[in-house]
Amino acid sequence: MNGTQKAEIHGVPGERARATGVMRALWPLLVALFACGLFAGAALPQVTLGVAGAGFLAAAAFLVWAVCDGLRGINAFFKGARGEESVAVLLATLPRGYHVFHDFDCGASGAIDHVVVGPNGLFAVETKCWSGRVTYEGSGLRVNGVEPSRPPLRQARNSAQALARFLGERLGSAPPCTPVVCFASDTFEPGHLTADNTVVCNASALYSLLVAHAGHLTSDECERIVKVMEQKDS
Repeated sequence: MNGTQKAEIHGVPGERARATGVMRALWPLLVALFACGLFAGAALPQVTLGVAGAGFLAAAAFLVWAVCDGLRGINAFFKGARGEESVAVLLATLPRGYHVFHDFDCGASGAIDHVVVGPNGLFAVETKCWSGRVTYEGSGLRVNGVEPSRPPLRQARNSAQALARFLGERLGSAPPCTPVVCFASDTFEPGHLTADNTVVCNASALYSLLVAHAGHLTSDECERIVKVMEQKDS
């Protein structure tokens, strides 16, 4: 936790993204290394040298692919982690009375990048660090005119619903949870808007949108929510 004049911080931003990136890169690399070792020097006596040699070449080719693909995967996940870290810096400047949870796992498909609890409400923030021109075209968000494979509006709504279920099961009821999609790269052309009950904004607008939100939580409600989340996060 940090100083008493700013938001209380829980967890480490980007930690899960970095770990996922490393694991994604390691498993094909280990498989390729095992295959190379298996075929190196005609390791199996019952296999002819020609077969072993062909197997070794195939395994070596797979090893090269695994290294290249692993580096791409690590770069993508680490880029996402850096985006989460930059948004975390902004969230840390929220005033006293706010709590920020990073990488909070409440049973959703993947941890929620950031959960904000404060006098203005409860927020599930999905961070994106996309390069390129990001627009909203009625059917959803697009980057350079292309719809992403994992629509972030759906991700943010699913996270908000999962968080509401998690709190409802433990508190008997839960306040409305506002889904937020935040672009750490500030590449969202409108700057900010609300689409399908989801707030979409650039990181530069996130602070002001959170503190100006029309929601309301009493200090007692905030305390109960934070206590439950701290128990899960410990």
